[in-house]
Amino acid sequence: MNSTPKRILVATDFSTTADRAEKLAFQLASLLKADLHLVHVRVILEDPLMAEEHQMEIERLLAAADETTRHAFAKDRVDQPGITVKTHLIRSVSAAEAIAETALELDCDLVVMGTHGRRGIKHMLLGSVAENVVRSVHRPVLTVRPETDFPAQGPGRILVAHDFSDRSASAVRIAGDWARAFNAELTLLHVVEPVVYPEFYAINALPDNITTRLQDRAAEALDDAATEILGSRLFATRVVIGRAIDTIIAEAQPENYDLLVMGTRGLTGLEQLMLGSVAEGVLRRCPVPLLTVSGEQVKR
Repeated sequence: MNSTPKRILVATDFSTTADRAEKLAFQLASLLKADLHLVHVRVILEDPLMAEEHQMEIERLLAAADETTRHAFAKDRVDQPGITVKTHLIRSVSAAEAIAETALELDCDLVVMGTHGRRGIKHMLLGSVAENVVRSVHRPVLTVRPETDFPAQGPGRILVAHDFSDRSASAVRIAGDWARAFNAELTLLHVVEPVVYPEFYAINALPDNITTRLQDRAAEALDDAATEILGSRLFATRVVIGRAIDTIIAEAQPENYDLLVMGTRGLTGLEQLMLGSVAEGVLRRCPVPLLTVSGEQVKR
């Protein structure tokens, strides 16, 4: 079964970042002959204690804003001939929840959106809409930063991270389908993280010969796993020693690859706040478009 998208949802807030994501979504829709759903979420604040006249004033302002949004939608549709585009203006208390629910209701098989890559304390307290969507929607999510680019003919070089888990096996499967659809080169990357002991143990890093043996065994296992997942499709493999997030970002540079594909655990709540995930860490800094695949994707 080919998993390239046939119904694409692109979320927009009409920012520069969203415009970049929208352009990418239109490219994909044209290349893959897919339908496109353009979604804008108007986030509202529910307050049952607010005075009636204030509620009416807010409704009046929202109605004016909605009309402006509809004009923006109309322009987008006129400028993109040959693509079936449907627009959706949604009111919700949560942009991420509304995007996830709409993707499910419309049975979209890809969500495209921009990310600002917020980091530090601001990120810890607020997170980002893109990361919340990645955690909550059981569909592949393609995120793009404002400065990233995407070839007009689609990705010609795809990198997929594989850690031998079910979720990353699903990511490899989907990456293989994308590689076939775009006639792209496919490379599988596995990162061997070094063991680092606290200084008071007075233990040095692993000897070079053990490190080399670990790398060789990982390369053999990666090749076997890739063959099992991809069958006769052509692929290359890379095994690199380093910290997962930093190493993946260092590998996924625009001069080397056009698209990065990864599986994600979809951590939520306190677990996510304290631990995060490799995919989300990469999402905040990824220099190329990033396609994340939920672990739930394996079950679909």
